[in-house]
Amino acid sequence: MKRKRDGLIQQFAKWIFACGIVAGVSAWTTGCSPSSSTSEEAATTPQQFVIARGQPRDRLRQIFARYRGSSYYQDTSEVVLRVVPLANASSELFSGGKQEQRAPFRVRWTGRQLDVQAYAVRLRANSTPQSNQVELNAWFDEPETRHFDSQMLVDVWQKPENQRLNLDRVLADEVLRSKLSAGLAGPPPQLEWLFAGDPMSGIFEPTAKLKWLPDANFAGQKMRRIAAETEGKSYVFWIDPTVSVIRRVELPLPLIEGLDTKQSSLTLEFRRAEFAPQSGEEDSTRFDFQPPFTPQRVSRFVPVPPPPPSSILGRRLPNDAMRALHAGNKASELVLFRLSEAESESAAEPRWIAAAITQSRQSNLSHVRWVVATEDSGFRRELASAWSGAVTVLDAKSLDDVFGLLRLRPGSAAVIDADQTVLLTERQINASTVSNVVAALADDSAGVDVPKKILADYQQLNRAYEAELANALRQ
Repeated sequence: MKRKRDGLIQQFAKWIFACGIVAGVSAWTTGCSPSSSTSEEAATTPQQFVIARGQPRDRLRQIFARYRGSSYYQDTSEVVLRVVPLANASSELFSGGKQEQRAPFRVRWTGRQLDVQAYAVRLRANSTPQSNQVELNAWFDEPETRHFDSQMLVDVWQKPENQRLNLDRVLADEVLRSKLSAGLAGPPPQLEWLFAGDPMSGIFEPTAKLKWLPDANFAGQKMRRIAAETEGKSYVFWIDPTVSVIRRVELPLPLIEGLDTKQSSLTLEFRRAEFAPQSGEEDSTRFDFQPPFTPQRVSRFVPVPPPPPSSILGRRLPNDAMRALHAGNKASELVLFRLSEAESESAAEPRWIAAAITQSRQSNLSHVRWVVATEDSGFRRELASAWSGAVTVLDAKSLDDVFGLLRLRPGSAAVIDADQTVLLTERQINASTVSNVVAALADDSAGVDVPKKILADYQQLNRAYEAELANALRQ
C-alpha cells in the first residue's frame, strides 16, 4: 500500500542526517581557514578551470579549490530521494512501490554576502570591506510557529582582514544550526565546498579510491563523472567540464533489506549552478530576504513553547461518546488515535502507536484500551490483522461526533480517563506524542491530576520563554 512510503523516507532522512551527507570532516565542526593562496581568490574565470582528464584525485581537489577560491557562486538545487523496491521485497516499508521525495534549497555568494534558503531557514551574512565587519540576519519561514514567534537573529562581528567568511561563526547559533540540519539532506553541502578549509577530506584519504566514470548527460549537458569510495561508502560527482561546477552528486544509500540499490538513488541536483552572474542577471538572482512579519531582533534564537493545551482538558465526555469508543469493553484509560487522511503522513503513524503501546507495557500500564480510527477500509483490515486484537480499529466516519467533542483533527490523539475525563490531546502523532501519552497514563495511574499538571507546566514553560526572550532581545 502507498501509505507505507513515509516510513522509508524518514529512515533515509535520519540516515542522511546521521552521516552528515558527506564523507570527511564537516564544516560545522572544523572551522574554516583562510584561502591557501591569493591565486585561489583571483581564479574566477571559467577559462582557467576547464577540467581535462587526469588523476581523478587531483581533478576533484582542483574543483573544490574552484569553490574555495570563488568570489561569486549561486545555484538553484534540490535533494532527490528515489526509492525502488526489489520485486520480491516483503517488508511493509516497500509495499508502496516506487517513491520519490524532493527538498529544494538555494545558495548565493557574492564575495561579500552569503544568502541561504534551505528548508525553513532564511539566512544572510553580509560583510563590509571597509571595516571587515560581518552582520548576520536569519529567520525561519514557519507559519505553524508564527515564524518562530517573529524572531530574527542579528549578530555582528569583526573578521580578520582578507579572510574568507567563517562558516562556523555564521552557524554559531545552536537553533539555527539545528534547523539547517533538519531537512531531508542536512545542511546544503555547497556551503562546505565554499567555506571549509579542507572540504570532504574523507574522500582524499590514502585509503579512498577515486576513478573516472564514462561521461553522462544531466539537464541536457554532457558531464564528466568522478566516483569516490571511502569507508565503504560511494559518491559520484557529476561535473560541468567547462567551469568546474558540480551539477549532481550521487550519495550512498543505507543498507535496508528489500531495496533495489541499482535503481534507487539519493542525489543532490543543481539545476542551476554558476561562478559568475550571467550578463544583466545579477539583480534577478538576488534573494527576497524580507520577512512577512515585524521581526523581534534577538541576539540568539530562543526555542518557542508549543501551542497552549486544549481547553477540552479536564472535561468529561458524554456517555454516548464513550459507548462508541468502548464498544462494551471498558478499561481504566483509553487512548484514541485518529490517523491522517494523507497517505504520505499516515504511513508512519502506526509505528508511533506501536511504540506507545510497547512503552506503556514496559511501564506496567496494562489496563489501557487502544483505539485507532481511519477512513481507509483496506488499511483498517491490515491494521486489525497486524495488531490481532491488541488495538481496536474503527471506522473514522463512525466517530465524527467524538472527534467534534475532542476537537481532534486527522493525525491527532487523545487520552481519556476511566471516569470519561479528557486527560490529554495531541495535535500530531510522532515521537513526542509517544512520550506524552505514556507520561499521562503513568501520572493518571499514580493519582496525579493530569490536566491541572499540564496547564501548570505550560504556564511555567511560557514564563520561562518570555524571560529568556526578554534577555535575548536586542535593544
